[in-house]
Amino acid sequence: MKRVVTIILVLAALGSGWLLYGHLTGNNSSDALQGITTAPVTRDVFEARVSATGSVRAERTQALAFNTAGTIAEIMVEAGDLVTAGQVLARLDDTNMVLNLQQAEAALAIAEAQRTRTVVGPTDQDLAVAEASVDIARVGVQTAEAGVSAARANLNRVQAGATAEEIAIAERRVEEAKNALWGAQAQRDAICGRVGVVPTVSQADCDQANATTQRSEEGVRIADLQLEQIRSGARPQDVAGAQAQVDQALSQLENARAQVVRAEAEFERATRGASAEDIAIADAQVAQAEVNVQIARRRLDDAVLVAPAPGTIATVNMLVGDAAAPGNPVATLVDAEAYHMVVNIDETEIGRIREGQEAKVVLDAYLGQPLQGEVTRVALTGANVQGIVVYDVRVEINSENADLVIRPMMTASVDITVARRDDALLVSSRALRRDAQGRYVEIVENGQIERVPVEIGATSLEFTEVLSGLEEGQEVVVGRPRDGLFDFNFGGG
Repeated sequence: MKRVVTIILVLAALGSGWLLYGHLTGNNSSDALQGITTAPVTRDVFEARVSATGSVRAERTQALAFNTAGTIAEIMVEAGDLVTAGQVLARLDDTNMVLNLQQAEAALAIAEAQRTRTVVGPTDQDLAVAEASVDIARVGVQTAEAGVSAARANLNRVQAGATAEEIAIAERRVEEAKNALWGAQAQRDAICGRVGVVPTVSQADCDQANATTQRSEEGVRIADLQLEQIRSGARPQDVAGAQAQVDQALSQLENARAQVVRAEAEFERATRGASAEDIAIADAQVAQAEVNVQIARRRLDDAVLVAPAPGTIATVNMLVGDAAAPGNPVATLVDAEAYHMVVNIDETEIGRIREGQEAKVVLDAYLGQPLQGEVTRVALTGANVQGIVVYDVRVEINSENADLVIRPMMTASVDITVARRDDALLVSSRALRRDAQGRYVEIVENGQIERVPVEIGATSLEFTEVLSGLEEGQEVVVGRPRDGLFDFNFGGG
């Protein structure tokens, strides 16, 4: 049952379409052109455009930062200031940098003086000093040799032990110490025995005599110990100490001999003059000092922040006293004299875009004041944006003669002129149709609608250039009335 109903509906639709077709094209109907809209074929200047939207960009938006670390000592600009290329914007505290430069310059002066001295050669005074150094070094060797002999003699004496004479002298010292003790004891007894008997002798005199006696007793003990030490021979520590003195004296002798060799070499070098290697070393030292000066000057220059190009200070991000680090933005510079746009063009239109094409730019802020533009770059590679391939196209904006305040990020539309004909045959783009046989339009001829094949050229949303098939003045159908649920368009489109 449903199938039968469907067939009936299809037949009814076909019949209605056929009746309407006959109504529109029948030779005997005087109402065939009612409700049809036509437009004439004209000849005029034609421009084909590709439109897009985007945001205005400044030619230069640059974050400005110091290349070295330091404390900001001065900021000379504020947001909104116009600056020129090379203008100083801010400074760091450069006290240490100035000192480093002065130190590097002093080191360079020393290196240059040493190079000059190397190239010119020694003076008579330098030769005399070198010769005197040799003599002094040789005397030092003689002194060191004497020291070695004395140290060895002392070692031999220590190892051999005391002689008979030394033992006899030690024994004699023991006897002398005993005699002194006996004398002190006798004197003590005499004094202490008269205490309380003789008025002039006091207990203090007795105490002093006892102290003298005790000292004499200690002297005897020391003399006995010394005699015993001499008789026992050399101790290991005494031999080791004497040997250490010998080793030290030998080391001093080697140093003295090495000093003689150096002094003689210096004297020979002074007599011979500088060699090519000496001059090369002096040249390298000067070059190294010059590089250090350049580095110090560069660091001092880095303490000054200058504008790399003319423009407007958009922001100032730091204050005096802040610590600045390399790459940390201090201010933002915007080139307020040149603006451009980068718009996305669909892949279906990008083939029509060329560098050098004219463009019209209309800012949303100034709708009635269009600006001239020019395509300056077309991207070679595209990007997929939500399934649509688009290409970046750069459009330079010419705002020299426009009394407009343009700011970055303003929204604007762009119409790029992709084709221009000074004397083109134009037809409304609404009149174009297409079927299996190709493109065509419908014209009104003797009260009838006829199909006319056409060859077209450049096109836009409003007009299309006609290369063949039509003549100026002909009327083409651009619109038909809608009848009920169906909208018939003869020939398809």
